[in-house]
Order: sequence, then C-alpha cells, then structure tokens
Amino acid sequence: MKAIPPSYSFRFHNLGIGEIQLGKKPEHIPGMLPFPSYNCKNRFRVYPDPAHYHAFTGNARGTIERDDTGIDLQYLFAGINEGGFINRIFLYPQEANEQLAWRLSQLYGEPSTGQAAAGTKNAWITDSETEITLFSPADDKTADTVIAFRFFHDLPALKEYIIEGNTKLK
Repeated sequence: MKAIPPSYSFRFHNLGIGEIQLGKKPEHIPGMLPFPSYNCKNRFRVYPDPAHYHAFTGNARGTIERDDTGIDLQYLFAGINEGGFINRIFLYPQEANEQLAWRLSQLYGEPSTGQAAAGTKNAWITDSETEITLFSPADDKTADTVIAFRFFHDLPALKEYIIEGNTKLK
C-alpha cells in the first residue's frame, strides 16, 4: 500500500508561501526534497540543472486570506542559488481559473499585465522588492498556469532558473 503524503496549508506572503520562502534554505523545510530524488522529475527539464532545485513532496494548498478555501497545488518547486538559498519559487495550481489573478490582487495590489500569443502575464512588485508573477496560458492543454516568486533585483533567478515541462502528463 502506497503511503499518502502529508497535507499542508500555506499562506501566501511577499516572500513565498508558508515556510517556503525566498532566502531560506530548503533543507530546513519539512517536505522539501532535492530535485534529483523527486519521483516526478522526468516530467520537467530544469535549468541551470537539477542540483539547483528542490521539490515539495506533500499535498499543498495555498491560502490568501484566513477564510480562503485555498488553491490546491499540483507541483511546488524551489530554485536554489550557489549559496544554497531559495532564489525562485514555482507553484503549479491544480485548477486555474480567471479568478486567480483577482485573488492574488487582493493580497499584492494591482498588477501590471501583459498579453502575448502564449498567454497573459500578471506581475506584482511588493514593498519587500519581490516579484510575483502569474502566467495564464492561452491554451491550457499545451501549457500550464504558473505562479512564481523571486527577488526583483535577482536577474540570474529570472534568466537562468527556468522549468520546462507539462503537468498534463501523467
């Protein structure tokens, strides 16, 4: 019989979600596993390399407000820099909808919005100089909705820490 992973409910904040936050070491966070040991690693290509990532192995739900029903997360990844600190967080909601940007705006304020053929990108810059982005694909059968966190001035986190893959694969 396969063990059921523990469930966690995390609150969204300026540095990430719950204990999974920018500037923290992932090995100090329950449920985080080095990406090379993660059983779903073959669904994704990660850059610069798998050694620079950790994956969350439990069932995670993110909440924005105390009475919020929450956003169930299918995948949660953390990129780590050369010092071993989290510099990028990627959240893949199980179900995305048009209300997601509105719900994030309740916490982070009014976003800047950009349209492209691939989809819509909403971005929030917080007072703590973090950037939160929400990418909503034009076609959810070929691309995924992703919420990402990074320090605004951390350009390597933006340009070098990339995840490719499709969560639609089982």
